[in-house]
Amino acid sequence: MKQETKWPGGAPTPAEPRSNPHEDKEMNEVHATTSALADPAHRDPLAPRGPMSCEIDMAKLRKMSMEELHAFRGVLHTVGDVIAAFCCQPRFLREDSNNYNDAGEALEDLLEFVSRYEQALFNVSRAAKPTASREVEWRAWTLLSYEADCADSLSSFAVLASEAARDKADAKSRERYAPKIGGAK
Repeated sequence: MKQETKWPGGAPTPAEPRSNPHEDKEMNEVHATTSALADPAHRDPLAPRGPMSCEIDMAKLRKMSMEELHAFRGVLHTVGDVIAAFCCQPRFLREDSNNYNDAGEALEDLLEFVSRYEQALFNVSRAAKPTASREVEWRAWTLLSYEADCADSLSSFAVLASEAARDKADAKSRERYAPKIGGAK
C-alpha cells in the first residue's frame, strides 16, 4: 500500500484545504451534532465545517421590511415547488413501492424545513401592523400570495383581498390627512 505524501497543513494533495484540524478552532467547535454525542472528539470526520443544522431565525424575519418578506416568500415558495417536483421523480422512490428511498426522504425533510420557514414568514407578516401605505400593500401581497396557494374557496379569498384593499386605502387616507408637524395650518 502506497503512503500519500502530506502537504503543509495536513492535506494529502494541494487541492484539499490546508487546515490543521488540531489548530483550527472553527473546525473543532460543535455547532450542532450529527449524533447523540456532543463531544468534539466524536464529530463526524466527513461533516463540513460549521453548523450542521438549520434554524428559522425569527428575529431576522421580524427585522425584515414587508417588501423583503414578500421577496423572500417568493424564493421559499419557488424552492419548495422545485424540491416537491424532484420528490416525484422515480429516482427518489424505492423500486418496489411508492415510498421514498433514502435520498427522497432527505429531500422530503428539506421540503418540510422550507415549508416551515415559509409558514414562519407568513406568521410574522400576519402579526405585523405596518402603518405606511407601501408597507401595508407589501404585507397584503405576502399574505394574499400565501393564502391563494392554500385557498379552497374563491369567495373566502375574495374577502381577504377586499380586506387588504380596504387596509391599504385606510393607510393612504391616514397619510394624506395626517397633520403636518411644523407646517402651516
